[in-house]
Amino acid sequence: MFPASSYDPETLRLLCSVFDEAWFATQAMLGTKPLDAGTIRSALAKRIMAAANAGERDPTRLKLIALQAIDA
Repeated sequence: MFPASSYDPETLRLLCSVFDEAWFATQAMLGTKPLDAGTIRSALAKRIMAAANAGERDPTRLKLIALQAIDA
């Protein structure tokens, strides 16, 4: 989901972990509602990468930023 060449290994692990948590939370939030998983996963990843590229490294903040994609 994240281009490995763009991030150091520690940051890449952080981003993947945050993405997994955000995806799990999204599934719990949406419950049985139909969803376009590919579109939602892409939106989560894009928001996480944008925040990381802006310097954010706090996992809680990254997850909250990603989940805002669901509200949008």
